[in-house]
Amino acid sequence: MRSGCTAIAGFSLPDAETHEAMVADRWRPLTIVHVVRQFHPGVGGLEDFVEHLAARQLASGNDVSVVTLDRIFDEPTELRLPASDVHDGISVIRLRFRGSVRYPIAPGVLRAIADADIVHVHGVDFFCDFLAATAWLHRKPLLLSTHGGFFHTPFLRSFKRLFFNVVTRTSLSQYAAVIACSEEDYRTFAALTRSRLTLISNAVDIDKFDGLADPSSHTLIYFGRLAPNKQLTRLIAWFAGLSQRGDWRLVIAGKATGVGLAELTKQAQLAGVSDRVEFYDAPTREDLVQLISRSASYCCASSYEGFGLAAIEGASAGLYPVLSDIPPFRDSVRRLGFGMLVDFKHPPSWDASYDQFERSIAAFRAHFSKGRIAHQVAQFSWKEAAREFDEVYARVLGQSKRRIGRVQVDVLDERSAMAAILDKATSGQAGMFAFCNAHTANLAERDVEFRQALEQATVLNDGVGLDIASRALFGRAFPQNLNGTDLIPKLLASAQSPLRIYFLGGKAGVAKAAAREVARRYAGITVVGTHQGYFDAVQTRSIVRKIQRSRANLVLVAMGQPRQEIWASRHFREFSGPVVCVGALFDFLAGEVSRAPTWMRERRMEWLFRLLNEPRRLGKRYVIGNVVFLARIALQRWFGTRL
Repeated sequence: MRSGCTAIAGFSLPDAETHEAMVADRWRPLTIVHVVRQFHPGVGGLEDFVEHLAARQLASGNDVSVVTLDRIFDEPTELRLPASDVHDGISVIRLRFRGSVRYPIAPGVLRAIADADIVHVHGVDFFCDFLAATAWLHRKPLLLSTHGGFFHTPFLRSFKRLFFNVVTRTSLSQYAAVIACSEEDYRTFAALTRSRLTLISNAVDIDKFDGLADPSSHTLIYFGRLAPNKQLTRLIAWFAGLSQRGDWRLVIAGKATGVGLAELTKQAQLAGVSDRVEFYDAPTREDLVQLISRSASYCCASSYEGFGLAAIEGASAGLYPVLSDIPPFRDSVRRLGFGMLVDFKHPPSWDASYDQFERSIAAFRAHFSKGRIAHQVAQFSWKEAAREFDEVYARVLGQSKRRIGRVQVDVLDERSAMAAILDKATSGQAGMFAFCNAHTANLAERDVEFRQALEQATVLNDGVGLDIASRALFGRAFPQNLNGTDLIPKLLASAQSPLRIYFLGGKAGVAKAAAREVARRYAGITVVGTHQGYFDAVQTRSIVRKIQRSRANLVLVAMGQPRQEIWASRHFREFSGPVVCVGALFDFLAGEVSRAPTWMRERRMEWLFRLLNEPRRLGKRYVIGNVVFLARIALQRWFGTRL
């Protein structure tokens, strides 16, 4: 007997050591490298985001480092920072760069990622493009978080759009996953790379300013970068009108990043509110705590945001959000359930906005307690976002699922796969299981309904073609070969609880013959019904009712792909147990079709045996189909698609 297996009823199962090795590989610590233009001691939403994500990954036992540039932009001294450092346990590697801060060139990033298991790039910039262009050289799995792209200002907007549609589109083809940080980013990037795009809305440190606001105050506050896209002169002009309606004050606190305090001070003087507007240059966290604790509302007139992190931080403090009417802020107000939108670029609408502000902040004070605010803001916390990032990393590395063509194949060994099926059967839970081989992947490329059906199933790998694809795309084969013809008999032999099985499929009499053979072989198995697989839509309802009345806790469906998966996806939720799509299993059990000799099965050559026995039916599938499958896998490898 081969090592790494134990025998059960004439079949080989993975032993505990093999199973534990698979689990350990899935959850082993990773060497994660974050690549971002600016990091600590820089201050801003992007820097905070990367720091929080890296800190959580470090706390989970991973080896985490941040690669960044060696100078903080807009720092008057232009001081170069140390080449290496440690910040709160996170290793920081800083690179020298050439060129403009708009597109700083730092090819040294290649050395910095040499030991990475996965490279997470933040922002669309030189790093994004260079690492994509050199993907053939460094061969590291790449992820990109969008962080708003590069449309924050109208500067060279037409050129940026052209660059985005040509260069960025090409670069993204080398990324295993693109993570949109907001719904607006998702809409923007979907035009370039929908197949590898997923949405994980920016998380926020909702504890940083938790509950600090003073609802009774008449002070509004803006905190964040003092940048052109923040439209602070518009905010001051809007505030000038509001100040005529009561004793309102405005605090503007932030680091100058393209907009100076002198310019803003002049604007306040021109608007006649210099005595009501306070400016704070580069406030510390302690400064912000003091300023927020005497404020009632957070205001931002930004013309562009990737997400708008500060607005959520303000909401977590209990500040009532008054935000510009742009897509990211619309999403935030909708999710929060409180706040208002203002068209800051249209002064004729401001009078109405003042009325709305006075009504809505009064209603907010009356109806939103600290507990209710905390409940609404909790959806933006890091807990859920960190879990979602872990799942994306696992999928990119092929630890939980592996995308083969357009099919997401689960990464399970025999023990785990059988446990998943049996757990649902014994607990009476609905579920769907299917198998994917090279032919399945080819069918899914052209059959949308079949592809959508597989998305609802736990999909198990079947055949040598899937292992070839997995090695090409993820660097290693699946833990074990899983096919219905072998797996289901092993499952039936190992079941510890009684199974009530319904057999659906095959030609007339085949399901009954297969059921008799199963009842003969396996104790504890009760066959509760059979039905041949040739029926029309009119008969389907009657068959579903028969299965329900049978109280089956396992339904085996053998009608061939794609019909069996499409049928199962429509009806599996109606049953008290899982539906497993088993292909030709009934034919083998009933003796209608012969299995390949053991030596051929052990060498993963059963497909050749079937081809030699049925050349007319299977010739196109195995000869032409396998070539097409391998060509598609080569393209997938070239384009880096993993999600």
